[in-house]
Amino acid sequence: MKRVVLVLSLLVFSSLSRAGDIQQLLQLIDYVGVDYGEAVSGGKVTHPGEFEEMQDFSQGIVRQIADLPEGSTRDKLAGQGARLAERVLAKADPAEIRSLTGEMRKAIIEGYKVTVVPRKTPDLVRGAQLYSERCASCHGATGAGDGPMAAGMQPPPIDFTDRKRYAQRNLYGLYNTITQGVPDTAMTPFHEMSADDRWSLAFYVGQLAISDEQRSGTVANFSDPKLAPLQDIRKLTVLTPAEAEREFGPAGSEMMGYLRANPEALFSNRSPLEFSLHRLDDVVTAYKAGDRDKAYRMAVEAYLEGFELVERGLNAVDSELRLDIEHAMTALRNQIREGVPADQLERSVIEIKGKLDVASQRLSGRSLSGTAAFASAFFILLREGLEALLVVAALAAFLVKTEHKNNMRYLHFGWIGALVVGFLTWWASVSLIEISGASREITEGVAALTATAVLFYVGFWLHDKTNAAQWRQFIEHNVRKALGAGALWGLSGLSFITVYREVFETILFYQALWAQTDEAGRSMALGGFGTAIGVLVVLAWLVMRYSMRLPLRQFFSVTGILMFVLAVIFAGKGVAALQEAGYIPVTPVNFPRFDLLGIYPNLQGLALQLGLLLLALFLWYGLPSRRKPAT
Repeated sequence: MKRVVLVLSLLVFSSLSRAGDIQQLLQLIDYVGVDYGEAVSGGKVTHPGEFEEMQDFSQGIVRQIADLPEGSTRDKLAGQGARLAERVLAKADPAEIRSLTGEMRKAIIEGYKVTVVPRKTPDLVRGAQLYSERCASCHGATGAGDGPMAAGMQPPPIDFTDRKRYAQRNLYGLYNTITQGVPDTAMTPFHEMSADDRWSLAFYVGQLAISDEQRSGTVANFSDPKLAPLQDIRKLTVLTPAEAEREFGPAGSEMMGYLRANPEALFSNRSPLEFSLHRLDDVVTAYKAGDRDKAYRMAVEAYLEGFELVERGLNAVDSELRLDIEHAMTALRNQIREGVPADQLERSVIEIKGKLDVASQRLSGRSLSGTAAFASAFFILLREGLEALLVVAALAAFLVKTEHKNNMRYLHFGWIGALVVGFLTWWASVSLIEISGASREITEGVAALTATAVLFYVGFWLHDKTNAAQWRQFIEHNVRKALGAGALWGLSGLSFITVYREVFETILFYQALWAQTDEAGRSMALGGFGTAIGVLVVLAWLVMRYSMRLPLRQFFSVTGILMFVLAVIFAGKGVAALQEAGYIPVTPVNFPRFDLLGIYPNLQGLALQLGLLLLALFLWYGLPSRRKPAT
């Protein structure tokens, strides 16, 4: 009964942590898939002790499945688990058991969205060092199970150079064994080891049985398009070499060996969605540990440092899915604030991870089409540039109309300075520092709300000049002297902060777009960028030309209203940015969403925008000075 305690130990551990712990269940399924062949051959029991354990293991699997959350995945697994127990009892062929446990592994990973990939490229040099320090004394210097402490050990240490056993083990199973250990054996859990180190060790152990030819990648033609699906880190970690051979032929097994020995080949261009998946796991872990603040921070990072970086690309191919994921991740943060039960939060995370998987499939080509790249680049700049253009053009027209054309340099100081600082920000973000998602949103939010305050003030000042009495007073004091140096520098500051906010946001969007396009797509993106600049130049000319034809009083009125509208838009966007950074709570309401107008269906943003509208109405019509008759 050398490992009969394993089932009981796993079940006790699961009951102490969470009923039906998925990692423990996966570990148990892998044991049956790999070790069953040592107990049965040709329909006969070859090792009674092993066979008895396989029966215990299969029954343990059935019990753990019953403890999983209700749903179609559990129902499917329950049928598979019952079949597994029945086929083990019937002494079925090991190939059938391996196939069935492989199906169960796949069902668990897909149904419960288990994250089965490392956070970063496994370091095989580090793995070799860890193996020498922690494993070689039992498993031997080469992994053959012949270490100095192996003598008399029951069960004996695993021989990692055994090709037959190698073919039946997947990397995630090795990682799980390193993490959980094997009860009633000398294999203890390595909880104190970081997840990155455990993955490095799993990859190192998982490639000890491959040949030098496989390591070099000279055996198979890896350019064969039929092998493209195997070049996915999620397949590499959950498929066994034998499964890869069945699915992709002998070349699949050869590629599996090469990628195990050279994992960096799959980590050079990973999607930011992988980061989101890992952070969502951190959310659940922190929340179950009772650290709601950390869980909230992790949820914010899952959005800002991962999903937000592919939002624009996803929006180009599936805007509804993009919006659905955004709403789901906002709802997750609200659940953390509300302190919902851990099981409910975990179900929400599973749903979000499922949506992210769909998004990954939508973006699986990794490169946007030329048309999508052009359209994205065009509309990004046009949308962000139009807001800045309206403010700067209105201010420029204002200076001309009030006979301050010679002070236009103040305005130019502002927007040109914003472009220079924006360029330096881009250079620093790619050369010196990494701007975090929270920093991005805080910068955008603070800039937007600051612009809101200034635009609101300028808008009221301009509109106030349309009052008859105020108008005569303004004329009598001579428009040429109405603006002092302080006011001119104030306009310069408004020009700067308005343009810088849009430049900053545009830089971030273009960085994400650039990462999702190939060379041809980048050429199209540059074309979209240039076209947008041309359209903005034409729009600036039209605004300047036709605003100049308005009488001065009407110009003040139109410009004042424009400033108010932009203030309301910036207010909504500023609140939204700070909500995404986690500094303002989000209370969803049933209200239409208009991104272009900065209108989002949440109570906080709408309340601020409504407050601005009510304040504007009061200032325009409610003040006693505004109700006095003209004289």
